[in-house]
Amino acid sequence: MPLASQQAAHLLAMAERVAHAGSWTMDLKSPQWVSCSSEFSAIIGLLPERVITRDELTARFSPLCRDRIGWLLQQCSRHGTGFDEEMQIDTPSSRKWVRMVCEAVSNQRGQVRSLQGMLQDISDRKQAQQETLHLAMRLTTTLATITEAFVTLDRQCCFTHLNQESEQLLRHSSAELLGKEIWTVLVNDKNQRLRQELQRSIATGRQLEFEDFYPGLGKWLEVRACPFAEGLAVYFRDVSKRRKSQEQLMLLETCVARLNDIVLIAEAQPARKKVPYIVFVNHAFEQHTGYSRHEVLGQTPRKLLGPRAAQDEFERMARMLARKRQARSELLIYRKNGSCFWLELEIVQVADTADDLAHWVAVGRDITQRKVAADAIHQLAFYDPLTSLPNRLMLLNRLEQVMSQSVALRRNGALMFIDVDKLKVLNDTLGHHKGDMLLQQVAERLAGCVEDTDTVARLGGDEFVVLLENLGDDAAEATVKTRKLAEKVLEQLREPFDLSGHQHYTTSSIGVTSLNGPHDSVSEVLKQADLAMYQAKTTGRNSLCFFDPDMQAAVNANAAVSSELHTGLRKQEFVLHYQPQVDRQGCVTGVEALLRWQHPRRGLVMPADFIPMAEESGLILPLGQWALATACEQLAAWAHWPQAAGLSIAVNVSVRQFRHPDFVDQVMAEIRRNGVKPGHLKLELTETLLADGMDITLARMGTLKALGVTLALDDFGMGYSSLSALKRLPLDQLKIDKNFVAEVLIDQADAAISRTIITLAHSLNLEVVAEGVETQAQQDFLIAQGCDQFQGFLFSPPLPLKEMEAYLMEPGTHRKALAATLLPG
Repeated sequence: MPLASQQAAHLLAMAERVAHAGSWTMDLKSPQWVSCSSEFSAIIGLLPERVITRDELTARFSPLCRDRIGWLLQQCSRHGTGFDEEMQIDTPSSRKWVRMVCEAVSNQRGQVRSLQGMLQDISDRKQAQQETLHLAMRLTTTLATITEAFVTLDRQCCFTHLNQESEQLLRHSSAELLGKEIWTVLVNDKNQRLRQELQRSIATGRQLEFEDFYPGLGKWLEVRACPFAEGLAVYFRDVSKRRKSQEQLMLLETCVARLNDIVLIAEAQPARKKVPYIVFVNHAFEQHTGYSRHEVLGQTPRKLLGPRAAQDEFERMARMLARKRQARSELLIYRKNGSCFWLELEIVQVADTADDLAHWVAVGRDITQRKVAADAIHQLAFYDPLTSLPNRLMLLNRLEQVMSQSVALRRNGALMFIDVDKLKVLNDTLGHHKGDMLLQQVAERLAGCVEDTDTVARLGGDEFVVLLENLGDDAAEATVKTRKLAEKVLEQLREPFDLSGHQHYTTSSIGVTSLNGPHDSVSEVLKQADLAMYQAKTTGRNSLCFFDPDMQAAVNANAAVSSELHTGLRKQEFVLHYQPQVDRQGCVTGVEALLRWQHPRRGLVMPADFIPMAEESGLILPLGQWALATACEQLAAWAHWPQAAGLSIAVNVSVRQFRHPDFVDQVMAEIRRNGVKPGHLKLELTETLLADGMDITLARMGTLKALGVTLALDDFGMGYSSLSALKRLPLDQLKIDKNFVAEVLIDQADAAISRTIITLAHSLNLEVVAEGVETQAQQDFLIAQGCDQFQGFLFSPPLPLKEMEAYLMEPGTHRKALAATLLPG
């Protein structure tokens, strides 16, 4: 053989070995011998260079393939039809997958003279395919068993796979979401945390875990992202219930720093001991209690309990544990030095391999600061911060109890409504701090006039209430006792008051209603006493009046004022003044619209002088609707003015207006009519809404919040500061009342209250607006406590529209100078 032919044959053989493919030729003359290459022989298990017959070749194929290969060779021999098939062959040592390729070789007349082709060993490829298929089946099975919502994303955070649980969670099918970015269904307008965290995980290749709220789903989700080469595997767990539970437990906490949990393990049934003893404590236990590990190991846990421990609480925990349930409690724990702290404790049982009780595991955390905060919050919620007397909420609860007892036990009581005369004059002449001092001393004198079983409360402003009970079962005698006590109060309040060196004289007006029979409601009793008090005022100050049905005539006399209000509405005598609200940098963020009555005879009338009558007469509804409509019209006008385009306008909403069935529709109608952004309209609600009707209140606030309207709670802490309701309200802001701000630099109590309100608001993700800021020092203090926005004479008094717009045109420094010139002297 020539050298070139030898080289070509060598290269062909090498190529066949590399490709695991051997060549063959079949002569169609009988007996149809098959000649094959060395690689072909190696594949089918023959000795090299051996020649076999067609039948011998066919016999090498597995039984399932023999008929097929025989038929294919026959078709190619007769008709010249080539083929390319994957089949199995049996060799002496194993079964292999091969690729059989065949073509016909014809003469010049087109007659098939022989067949030739290739035989390739594809066993490795087939095995790889089988393994890949098996892996895919395992993956599919694994994904199907995942009970959590699970998705996979590509590196652009587009969906590539969703399991059934994720479809249910996201409320979309795989067909709807595959190929779409995850943010199309998981959106949080307030932050972009999901986008940032997922992109960071892809960039760094690190696993991450976090929780966030998704308004579109109305759920808190725990998100765990695990990066891989093609993108991310993301697990979702609905933790809304857990978050809600945590919020309920932590509501009363105000910026309490978290400490490491205390862990204590006690052997439940130690040998030769009658009580459990400690076998393990962690480092946090040593830090909190002051005991070293060696001092407590082998001791009973009762070592930590002092004389103030509640026995009934231990018994309750024992009953829980006896039923093999977890026991949770709050216990007073004593340190080594004798001091004590509150511990929130959870105890679980641990069984041994025989399922017998072996150990108690107790995990606890120091909640002393939370307890202190809870006491402060309770004080704020149920007591007037200025006088420390019960506030309206506590009074209403107590009055309801007394009324029930009065009917059930046929026991007489009485309610005295006391108004301190001319408090406004004192505030206007000597300042609010003097007025506050007077109110505090009035509270002390009232408390000194009654028995310990009676209740003295401050409703707000210059109004106090004395609730008398246990006046006996004789109505006439009860009336005599009530009159004597009321006259004693009048006498005490006529005595001079020392207001830091200034001797001040005042009088009071007292209205009384008897509690000697059934009443429709608590509000009816308060209204009767209030009406009697106003009757006392009409007969001359420093007087006393008992309620009787004839007083309705006095109510009719107020119809004149109501008529003037009607006329004022019809003649458009009402205007809005605007007071700016600024952020920490002094930038105006919005204004509060404040109602004024431009009376033709009395001049500019403040809300305090006509809103109560508007409330009583029902005119507050059209008046409030007018204020809302006017504010929205002003928003629309300012939207085209660069200096005010982004400002919000806050509108005060009365309880009666808010509870009107059409209120939400009216708000929506004004927003649509004027084409304003809902977020630029802020509705300031009063704490009176928290007194009752919470279901309706929550529903309407929820609708307004969904619409995008900003919601604020005005004068927080001055009335119905119900914390149990506050956590449920979809608010955006809390407003600190000016009474707290006024003395914030000189009164530690006011400073603490302001600080507590700010902390409480931030723990509920609410902004805080401080009202009545009159000095830079007050603002600096509030900024240091974290307050977000400010309102008061430091920046500007309430201004008519044109003056407000002129104010907005001024540079920031000039605004402060202008405001300083407008401060009251």
